[in-house]
Amino acid sequence: MAMKYKEHPNFIEKQNQWLSRLATIFSFCPRKSVLVSGQTSGESFSWMMGFPFVLVSLGIALEYSGFDVWWISHFYDANTQSWPFRDHWLFDRVIHGWGRRFDMGIALMWLLVFFSAFFFAPVRKFKKNLIYFLLATAAGPLIVGAGKQLTHIYTPWDLTLFSGTLPYIRVFDSVPSGLPVGEAFPAGHAAGGYAFFSLYFVLRVLAPSYKKAGFVFGLMLGLIFGIGQQVRGAHFPSHDLFTMAICWLSALFFHYIFYPKDGRFYPQ
Repeated sequence: MAMKYKEHPNFIEKQNQWLSRLATIFSFCPRKSVLVSGQTSGESFSWMMGFPFVLVSLGIALEYSGFDVWWISHFYDANTQSWPFRDHWLFDRVIHGWGRRFDMGIALMWLLVFFSAFFFAPVRKFKKNLIYFLLATAAGPLIVGAGKQLTHIYTPWDLTLFSGTLPYIRVFDSVPSGLPVGEAFPAGHAAGGYAFFSLYFVLRVLAPSYKKAGFVFGLMLGLIFGIGQQVRGAHFPSHDLFTMAICWLSALFFHYIFYPKDGRFYPQ
């Protein structure tokens, strides 16, 4: 008996692929969806892209609603026209100075583990994961660093609003000619924390039950670095939200490059 067209294996496979794509497109929230094959999909690709979109939208809202200025003014002393916490030991030496040393220590630890993979068989199988972690973690801060050289957004302590000499310019405002490059946007130090969003994807591959711990680690470290700089008068909250989005997208991009067939995230 001739096989019906709808019973042909190729048709069933294509049907499953299209249903998987539709489920990905229309499922914005991170939930599990039952596919034709009976398997379930993990976090949807639309949610992965929606997260940074929300961050950027919120960052723009904080700028143009006046929340940025309102928030940062709490750390400025109008009577003395100074930033009391700019040189404070906790925010300057510990969070800012030692935060950089922490990132350098992680880089050194990565080098030791990576080179050990050439000599120890148990570590060798993690070489791909190690290379992903390096690229995904470094890409965010590098992009942020490049962006800082292109913008005219200044640190709060440089603004005329807070006894400085430079105008307050938001992300979409026109820039008067002759002004120097701002070098304050996106937030550079916070990128050293949010860069560890890469741990979410590393653990997603190696130990899925701990993936949320990787996300929380990157989020909390970025918040500590970012808020520490805000208290000093170095950044507005919106700067950090843009940085958070850049670091997340960097980690997501390299995950797609290294694991393109991961159906838990990407349309097939």
